[in-house]
Amino acid sequence: MKTLLALLLATLSLSANAQKITAKKNVIRVDGQSYARFEEGENGEFYISSPQNERLFLVRSLVLQDPIGWAAYLQFVFTDSRQVVEMPRPVTTFGTLPPIKIAHLIYSARLLKNGALDPKAVADFEVNYGAPYSARRQALNLFPIQQIQQSTVVAPPVAPATKH
Repeated sequence: MKTLLALLLATLSLSANAQKITAKKNVIRVDGQSYARFEEGENGEFYISSPQNERLFLVRSLVLQDPIGWAAYLQFVFTDSRQVVEMPRPVTTFGTLPPIKIAHLIYSARLLKNGALDPKAVADFEVNYGAPYSARRQALNLFPIQQIQQSTVVAPPVAPATKH
């Protein structure tokens, strides 16, 4: 009984601190307040801006294919610093990444503070995730055997047949 009561209290305290996050009409809102703006690009990328519409960073979904297999990930590119941070792509039902998932990721990392990027949060974000997929891609390009396997083979030209 004590365990059940403790579990109930813990659940209530967590739900009391939960933030209501929405992503509608190109605006990310937290508890009804404008947190950031977003635009979805033609290739599924998201351009994230401040509430004042100042471009802050880009989030794009990429896939790394290598001899081991493939990995889907998100790449965050911060506009001013050109800093790149990558993280595993969240699993989604239909394959496309909905804006609400991006909104939750951005808010959970606390990347924005008072309508602007929080440099400490961005630095923490980089420390936590880094850019492992870009590093792996660069490492694969350094191996000559991989370059040979990935190169295309061009067939020699064939002379056109002549009529006799």
